[in-house]
Amino acid sequence: MSIRIFSKLALAMAVTASSVSMAASLEAVNPAVRAMPPGAPASGAYVTLVNHSEQERFLIGAESTAAENVEIHVSEMQGDTMVMNRVEQIAVPAHGQTELKPGGYHIMMMGLVAPLKAGDHVDFTLVMKNGERIPMQAPVLSPDEMAKYMPSGMSMKHMDHSKMDHGSMSHDKEHKGHNEMGEHSAHH
Repeated sequence: MSIRIFSKLALAMAVTASSVSMAASLEAVNPAVRAMPPGAPASGAYVTLVNHSEQERFLIGAESTAAENVEIHVSEMQGDTMVMNRVEQIAVPAHGQTELKPGGYHIMMMGLVAPLKAGDHVDFTLVMKNGERIPMQAPVLSPDEMAKYMPSGMSMKHMDHSKMDHGSMSHDKEHKGHNEMGEHSAHH
């Protein structure tokens, strides 16, 4: 009888250890959310995903109770217009990393349920294509603190938001008229 119990226990431990190592194979490094003033409809979240496994991994979504709708997006220049599009997945190469940062891939939080103030934290669940769900807590940073997340030569204070185009997006009206930092744009 004790051998049978031991065998079942060993099998359960092996399955658990496999799940833990699988979860540890993808790491969310240096997450951050941009602080937003009261009434702002949206904000962006950023993180570097590091894949320690032998296989390419795919982020297919994110969840958070801080917003009514959370999606993964990419911002791209098309001519002289910045266009933001929802993406189905973001690849994280085997033994590599993928950055989610302003001006590129990011987690878009729409329909904020409360103002995002510097010093707060936002809880997320990153959803992977293989079914894995990875918890992540991101600090809310002020615009000055967010400067470290900007691509070289790009500044949130100096970005031309008048050329931001959301026309290719099929989201509800709460997402229209703002860029990934949640600021209103003059051109749609």
